[in-house]
Amino acid sequence: MRQVYLISRWGDVLLALGTGCLAYKLYERRMHRPEGERLADLVQWKWAQRAERDPRVAAPPVASAAEQEGWEELERELKLKEQDAIKAGLKA
Repeated sequence: MRQVYLISRWGDVLLALGTGCLAYKLYERRMHRPEGERLADLVQWKWAQRAERDPRVAAPPVASAAEQEGWEELERELKLKEQDAIKAGLKA
Protein backbone atom coordinates (compact mmCIF):
# COMPACT_ATOMS: atom_id res chain seq x y z
CA MET A 1 0.00 0.00 0.00
CA ARG A 2 1.29 3.46 -0.91
CA GLN A 3 2.06 5.87 1.92
CA VAL A 4 0.14 9.14 2.00
CA TYR A 5 1.89 12.23 3.36
CA LEU A 6 0.54 15.67 4.24
CA ILE A 7 3.68 17.52 3.21
CA SER A 8 6.43 15.02 2.50
CA ARG A 9 8.12 12.12 4.18
CA TRP A 10 10.32 14.34 6.38
CA GLY A 11 8.03 17.34 6.33
CA ASP A 12 5.38 15.44 8.27
CA VAL A 13 7.91 14.48 10.95
CA LEU A 14 9.16 18.07 11.31
CA LEU A 15 5.59 19.37 11.41
CA ALA A 16 4.70 16.91 14.18
CA LEU A 17 7.78 17.76 16.24
CA GLY A 18 7.24 21.49 15.83
CA THR A 19 3.57 21.23 16.71
CA GLY A 20 4.32 19.11 19.77
CA CYS A 21 7.01 21.47 21.04
CA LEU A 22 4.77 24.50 20.54
CA ALA A 23 1.86 22.76 22.27
CA TYR A 24 4.01 21.87 25.28
CA LYS A 25 5.38 25.41 25.47
CA LEU A 26 1.82 26.79 25.51
CA TYR A 27 0.84 24.22 28.15
CA GLU A 28 3.72 25.27 30.42
CA ARG A 29 2.76 28.92 30.00
CA ARG A 30 -0.89 28.35 30.87
CA MET A 31 -0.09 26.26 33.93
CA HIS A 32 2.28 28.93 35.29
CA ARG A 33 4.83 26.35 36.33
CA PRO A 34 7.27 27.60 38.98
CA GLU A 35 10.92 28.26 38.20
CA GLY A 36 12.95 25.08 38.26
CA GLU A 37 10.05 22.87 37.19
CA ARG A 38 9.98 23.76 33.51
CA LEU A 39 11.23 21.57 30.69
CA ALA A 40 14.00 24.05 29.83
CA ASP A 41 15.25 23.88 33.43
CA LEU A 42 15.30 20.08 33.29
CA VAL A 43 17.25 20.12 30.02
CA GLN A 44 19.79 22.59 31.46
CA TRP A 45 20.20 20.44 34.57
CA LYS A 46 20.72 17.29 32.51
CA TRP A 47 23.16 19.08 30.20
CA ALA A 48 25.17 20.26 33.22
CA GLN A 49 25.25 16.72 34.62
CA ARG A 50 26.50 15.38 31.31
CA ALA A 51 29.11 18.15 31.08
CA GLU A 52 30.46 17.15 34.50
CA ARG A 53 30.98 13.58 33.31
CA ASP A 54 32.34 14.46 29.87
CA PRO A 55 34.22 17.79 29.62
CA ARG A 56 34.10 17.67 25.81
CA VAL A 57 30.36 18.36 25.96
CA ALA A 58 30.77 21.66 27.81
CA ALA A 59 33.69 22.97 25.76
CA PRO A 60 32.49 25.57 23.26
CA PRO A 61 34.14 25.57 19.84
CA VAL A 62 37.26 27.71 19.83
CA ALA A 63 37.65 30.23 17.02
CA SER A 64 41.09 30.93 15.67
CA ALA A 65 42.63 34.38 16.04
CA ALA A 66 42.18 35.02 12.31
CA GLU A 67 38.49 34.15 12.48
CA GLN A 68 38.02 36.37 15.51
CA GLU A 69 39.74 39.28 13.76
CA GLY A 70 37.54 38.74 10.72
CA TRP A 71 34.39 38.92 12.83
CA GLU A 72 35.61 42.04 14.61
CA GLU A 73 36.33 43.71 11.27
CA LEU A 74 32.84 42.86 10.02
CA GLU A 75 31.30 44.27 13.19
CA ARG A 76 33.27 47.52 12.79
CA GLU A 77 32.15 47.85 9.16
CA LEU A 78 28.52 47.28 10.10
CA LYS A 79 28.70 49.87 12.89
CA LEU A 80 30.23 52.41 10.49
CA LYS A 81 27.52 51.77 7.90
CA GLU A 82 24.85 52.09 10.57
CA GLN A 83 26.32 55.39 11.78
CA ASP A 84 26.52 56.69 8.19
CA ALA A 85 22.87 55.74 7.63
CA ILE A 86 21.85 57.56 10.81
CA LYS A 87 23.80 60.66 9.77
CA ALA A 88 22.27 60.58 6.29
CA GLY A 89 18.81 60.28 7.84
CA LEU A 90 19.42 63.30 10.05
CA LYS A 91 20.64 65.43 7.13
CA ALA A 92 17.64 64.62 4.94
